[in-house]
Parts: sequence; structure tokens; C-alpha cells
Amino acid sequence: MVIWIPAEAAPLTDAGLTSYHAVKRSVHLLGPGSAAVVIGAGGLGQMAIQVLKALASATTVVAVDTSTDKLKIATRMGADEALISGDDAITRIKHITGGQGAELVLDLVGVGPTLRMAAEVSRVLGHLTIVGLGNAALPVNFHSPAQECSVASPFWGAIPELIDVISLAQTGKITMLVEHFSLDDAAHAYQLLHDGKIRGRAVITPND
Repeated sequence: MVIWIPAEAAPLTDAGLTSYHAVKRSVHLLGPGSAAVVIGAGGLGQMAIQVLKALASATTVVAVDTSTDKLKIATRMGADEALISGDDAITRIKHITGGQGAELVLDLVGVGPTLRMAAEVSRVLGHLTIVGLGNAALPVNFHSPAQECSVASPFWGAIPELIDVISLAQTGKITMLVEHFSLDDAAHAYQLLHDGKIRGRAVITPND
């Protein structure tokens, strides 16, 4: 059993719970031969990859990001494929899924390019789940997303789900990359987050 100190466990209540809640609603779709696409391999995406592997080990997990460093982390976290965002990634995902699209597409970013990609790689009767809070809208027409694809934007989670998240962490099935900052460095931490330079999650603690 893993023993967590508060500063290490804190992101479980945020990135951990949010990702778990988003994944759990779609687990019934993720049997053998299925695929799940995680767009955005930051703190939320890293956790989503691990939750997918813990709850739906038979599915192929594809991580997509603009950062090669974050994709390397995604691979360490269990992603089966790690792709640089763009048209080549869309082509590769369609190849992996036999041209059908992924059963689950998780957009952990929520900006224009990621939402367009999410719609393009969605599957008939699949789930497209928007978790990222980027200021953009999903393009919707008869051809995109795929017909009868369910679109949802879940938020956070419930206490019983948090208990599940803590259990997964205690057994070592999920872990979070945590970078620590003092209260005096809070502004710097937010700037790093804005610039996409936080590798996992930033935790700010009171100064000693």
C-alpha cells in the first residue's frame, strides 16, 4: 500500500477525481478491440490514461499532445500510442480503429483544434467527452461528430468516486506527478501552468 502525504495526495481530489468520473461513465464501451483517445497529456490526461488502464485494461489507449515531453510521460503512464497532435494523428487513429473511430474520445483541453480532432475521430454510438475548459465550441453538423455519438461535458465527481480514486492510488495503480511550490512562488507556478511547463500538477503549500 502506498502512503500519501497531503501535498502529494491533493491532486487526487482534482485531476484524479475529474478524470475518473469522466472515464467511468464510458467503461462499458471499452471491451477488447476498443480504443480510447486522450487529447491532452497534462495532469488530467496523465491521470485519465492510468484510470483507463485500471478500469478498462483491454482497450487501446492513444495519447495526443503537442509536447513530445508530455507524450513520453503519457507512454510511461501506460498509453499504447503517443501521437503529436495534427492531421497525421487523426490518420493514425483512424488506422488503429479500422476507420471506425474511437469508442471514447476524451478532450482534456477544449480549444478549437482539439475539439475538431475529437469530432473527427469519434465513432458511431461512441462517447465524446469534453473535460477541458478551453474557450471553444464543438463543431456539430450531420457528419461530425459521428452519427449518434454521445457528447458530454462532465465536471468533477462524487465522494464515492473519490474513495475509488484513493483506493487506486493506495494500490499503486495510479500516481500523479507533483511539482511543489511555496506560497511565495504561487504567481510563478501559475505562469508555468499558463505556459504549459508543469509536467503534471502543481501543489502550493504555505511557507515554512
